[in-house]
Amino acid sequence: AKKYGFNFIYYGKNPRETLKNFKAEIFIEKTLDFINENNISAVIATHDYPAAMIGSIVAKKAGFISPEVEQILLCQHKYYCRQVQKKYFPEAYVESKIVNPFKKGALPFKFPFFIKPVKSFFSIMAAQINNIDEYNEYIEKAKDHINDFCAVLNELIKKYSSFRYDANYLIAEKLLCGKQVTLEAFSYRGNVKIIGIVDSVMYKNKISFKRFDYPSTLKPDVSKKMETIATGFIKRTNFDNGIINIEFFYNPKQDYVKIIEVNPRMCSQFADIMEKVNGVNTYEIQLFISLGIDPEVLFKSSLGLKKYNYSSSFVLRSLKDKKIKRLPSEKQIKAIRSIFPDIRIEIYGSKNKKLSDELNDMNSYRYGIINLGADSRSELHSKYKKCISMLDFEFE
Repeated sequence: AKKYGFNFIYYGKNPRETLKNFKAEIFIEKTLDFINENNISAVIATHDYPAAMIGSIVAKKAGFISPEVEQILLCQHKYYCRQVQKKYFPEAYVESKIVNPFKKGALPFKFPFFIKPVKSFFSIMAAQINNIDEYNEYIEKAKDHINDFCAVLNELIKKYSSFRYDANYLIAEKLLCGKQVTLEAFSYRGNVKIIGIVDSVMYKNKISFKRFDYPSTLKPDVSKKMETIATGFIKRTNFDNGIINIEFFYNPKQDYVKIIEVNPRMCSQFADIMEKVNGVNTYEIQLFISLGIDPEVLFKSSLGLKKYNYSSSFVLRSLKDKKIKRLPSEKQIKAIRSIFPDIRIEIYGSKNKKLSDELNDMNSYRYGIINLGADSRSELHSKYKKCISMLDFEFE
């Protein structure tokens, strides 16, 4: 806002607090009234669900530039997104089957296999299943999750798609192994540009993220292969006028590239780590697109100024649930900012609350992120260690 002189208004509540009783159409109408009353020029949505879909509907009704809601639904419904991959990019397709948790049937695959809801985010309810007991326990948990979580999506699927399967389903997939990365790109008026590829570093034997490194350490030919698949997917699905990120697995031994999932929105956690290396923040790209300005100008003008060779988003995470006794003070955070002015720090949770009270995956508990840039990877990790030593967390 300071850089370009624009005014921003954040509209809407935390979806985790309101999703159970959330009525999409009522919210859309109220938001359109809000837009008319406040002379809004554009709408952007960076949260996965339900913001990406609702933001698109609102933007279109208000006459703003946005991806079509049909394309967003196609990407976010994991089963139908897989069908596009199977038809047009079979080499990147992961064998998968639809599962109805409310109807007993045959096992989708031999154990072990991977399973998740056809719509989720933040790795919620994504799990590897190793035996029948784990499967039965998972199915019961999935029913509770779907009942609370998917009502909004089902409302939108019914009105804006012809899908046979709504969001009350799961998708089972054959296991993958290898290096996980996320490719981010944008399409503006039919022109696709790759922004970059981020390495996703996991905890050992977990599906919880430890950090995200940029740029990727992939070999150029592998990166090029992913870029070709991503560009083709964006064009095949007619996704346009927005940012999209595609998660890939690369297996160096078997030399395959597979699509994990597609998210039809920017990744806000990557915004400034890309800016530190590219000189362009992805919020800037999204803002320009939403205002009808070609983002290419960002990459060609003096607005894009590279600061570092490398950047990472470090995730503060516990593998066990704990009670929060103390969080870093404003004074501590201010002291860190005085040393690293362009650091990004986010702390989650509240004193005397449990880590599990925050939004988390099924395997661990995230309580903060630290984004840093440096001229070498060793310097990056040294900076991170310095920051951690200055932040006073206490758990019980």
